[in-house]
Amino acid sequence: MCNPRRVRVRAARDLSDAWEQEVRRQVTRRGQATGDARIREPLTAGIGAPTLAALTGVLARTAGWERDGESFRHALDGGWLSYHPATRELEIVAEAVAEVTASGEASAVVRGQLAETVEAEGEGIYYDDNYGGRTQRYARREAARNAERAVDAQVEALLAAARQQADSAEGTAVEAAAAARADAALAEAAAARAEALRREAAKRLVTVGIQGRNIFHQALAGAYRDAILAYARARHAEGITWSENNGVLDIEFELRI
Repeated sequence: MCNPRRVRVRAARDLSDAWEQEVRRQVTRRGQATGDARIREPLTAGIGAPTLAALTGVLARTAGWERDGESFRHALDGGWLSYHPATRELEIVAEAVAEVTASGEASAVVRGQLAETVEAEGEGIYYDDNYGGRTQRYARREAARNAERAVDAQVEALLAAARQQADSAEGTAVEAAAAARADAALAEAAAARAEALRREAAKRLVTVGIQGRNIFHQALAGAYRDAILAYARARHAEGITWSENNGVLDIEFELRI
């Protein structure tokens, strides 16, 4: 066996190949469907104006109560409680929540064409003594095959790059369309659950109402206290004392008539 000799062959291919592919996107949206039941109770019939006037200040400084626009709001287990100073109403809301999921798909067909010349080189090996059947003729055929394989690889790479570029360019619009469909499907799914959730919330309203009224009455007791103390001080009452024990408020003062 002699030293190997090498033969190199170049191959070229003029491309004018049309191609097409489908660009497809799927978007999944997750959200919440809600349903609520509520009741509003006017307070003016049973609570005096001075107490209601004092109530706003009590709520403003009581932990758990937060400003909600012109109203005050307190979170409850399964809902919330609101006091509306403008209308002097107490509102109790029970809420039922469920997770919902929806998907949307969109697609578009993208077409393109490869129009360029691809060149590559292949190599073959032979021996002067034709060792192993590797003649110069064999080496030229091997080099030609390797050159064609290299051209094929370049064509595949060019086609893959063109497809990827088209997918990226068209993908944004396709994904936006899929997202819009997913949003619409999510809204539809949430609406479909809403009625059942409203019925569930209505069943909870009594329990949530008990919880809410207990919290509100604690604040109302503070408003009664502040209103009575303000009344006493405005009339220069003497010996003003007050205490609270186990939810019982005791206020004492003397007025001269």
